[in-house]
This record gives sequence, structure tokens and C-alpha cells, in this order.
Amino acid sequence: MQSIKNYLVWIGLAITLLMVYLVEQQEDDIEAVEVRAPESVQVQPLLNTQIDTTNEDVQLRTPIIETPKNLFAVPQIAEPELAVDPQPSQPVMPANPYIYVGKLIEDGEMRVFLTNGQKNYVVKTGDTLEDTWQVKSIESTEMILVNLPTQTQVSVKIGALL
Repeated sequence: MQSIKNYLVWIGLAITLLMVYLVEQQEDDIEAVEVRAPESVQVQPLLNTQIDTTNEDVQLRTPIIETPKNLFAVPQIAEPELAVDPQPSQPVMPANPYIYVGKLIEDGEMRVFLTNGQKNYVVKTGDTLEDTWQVKSIESTEMILVNLPTQTQVSVKIGALL
């Protein structure tokens, strides 16, 4: 049984070698085929300075992009130029830096607890915070702060009725 397998392998190898030899002989017999582009396709002749070849009939495709671009560059968006307004604009109201924390009624007067993230404040009507904000009024659900440099008012919600 083993010897039959060996003979079959040798016969397969011999047939393979024979087929390779015959295919090689057929390729040698085939003449060169000339391929030309259709008339509707525009081609640019190859310049001799680009590639040194002996066949001058070789033609290359026109380059798609003239200059290479960096595909990984971050695009820069051109900012439109803003027209300068000759009139002085009104001062922008600064944002309220205080956060409502709680409220308390003490001796019939309402006090509100505020924080700016670093300091805590207990304020009543008329108090001034950091020389920029003044408490104009305190109602049961709303407190009015006035920015002293711009004289603008900000309403702060201070919870439900007490």
C-alpha cells in the first residue's frame, strides 16, 4: 500500500514538471501584443527626463494632483474679518459669580447664603459683596443683585416661600 502511494506521488510530480515545461514553451511562442488607448482618452507622452526607457511609445496618465497634500494636517478655518463698529458698545454685563446656597429668616429679616466657590457669604438687603455687587432687595423667592460698575441688575432665584 505504501509503495502505491509513493508511485502515485512520483507520477504526479512528473506530470507537473511536464505541464510546466509545456506552458513555458507556449509563452515563448506568443508574440508581443500592443495595447493602445482609445481615441477618446487623452494621454500625455512620457518625458525622457522622468524615466530613462528605450521604448518611446510608453505613455503615462496625467497626474491627478499637482502638489501632494498632507492628509493628516489639521484644517485651518479662515476667520471672517469682523467690521469694527465705530460706536462704543455698551458695557457687557458680567456674569453673576455667586451661587445660592440657602436662606434664613432671623429677627424678621431674611438672610441669604451665597458662595463663589472660594468664600461663603451671608447677606441681607443693602450689603455689598467684594465692592462690585450690592444686594438691592430680597423677596421670598428672588434676590436682586446690582453690579456697581455697570449698574446692571441680576435676578437670583432663592427657592420656595418660607
